[in-house]
Amino acid sequence: MEFLILLIIGILGGILAGTLGVGGGIIFTPVLLFLFKDSTTDPVPWVIGTSLLCTFFAALSSSYRQFAKHNLFLKESVKIGIGGLVGTIIGRLITLSTWYNQEIFTVVFSSILIFTAIRFAIGKSNKVINEDLSNDQSELSLSAALLTGMSGGFLATIAGVGGGIVMVPILTMFVGFSFMKSTSISSAVIVIISFFGWLQFATAKANGESLSGFSLGFVDYGAALPLIIGTLAGAWIGVNINHKVKKRLLEIAFSILAFAVVTRLLSQL
Repeated sequence: MEFLILLIIGILGGILAGTLGVGGGIIFTPVLLFLFKDSTTDPVPWVIGTSLLCTFFAALSSSYRQFAKHNLFLKESVKIGIGGLVGTIIGRLITLSTWYNQEIFTVVFSSILIFTAIRFAIGKSNKVINEDLSNDQSELSLSAALLTGMSGGFLATIAGVGGGIVMVPILTMFVGFSFMKSTSISSAVIVIISFFGWLQFATAKANGESLSGFSLGFVDYGAALPLIIGTLAGAWIGVNINHKVKKRLLEIAFSILAFAVVTRLLSQL
């Protein structure tokens, strides 16, 4: 039954990722927290490590679609990814420290979720849909790349999300990239960030037991498997319905869902 529930949630996360570009961690993390909070005294590393594994596959699928559309910016993605690796190391040190507990984690994640919900409730500009990327000549300096990557990597390893929620605004508002180029780069960087983040939690010495018994470090592969399968299927569905369902309705629905999740999380503090 738990496998089926996680599979359905994974499909939901994949559909949202395919239609709205929402990172899977926004969906995976609260579900994993609900599962792990009663099974171990320190659920936060388990939640983040497992969520980053799921996010890796979601981002890999998204980047493949960008590559198929010849919309992959490898040079910029690698530069930012180097900063992302540094950010994941710093974030992991904080996450595995004794003072970073479930209460702090819940507040951090809820703040991210509220920001995302407000962003979708307000709505995005439709003018970016048909942007001509060939006209985007903005340059990415090494310092901007490292700062962007470090911000995304740090956020990923303290909240279990991909980091796109901070990288896309930096690339659009401060670097000057178009929205489409920024989201494409962000997807590729999240592949790097989530991979190294997941690897660091998988090689850490875990305390407590996993849910499924099939784990390495703080990564529960048994719990992640149905989410990954569901995400890959959901992303395919999301891409196919992308032009058949009004995105505004999906944005509002996600905002309502996000606020409901935040209310539930904060009520448990």
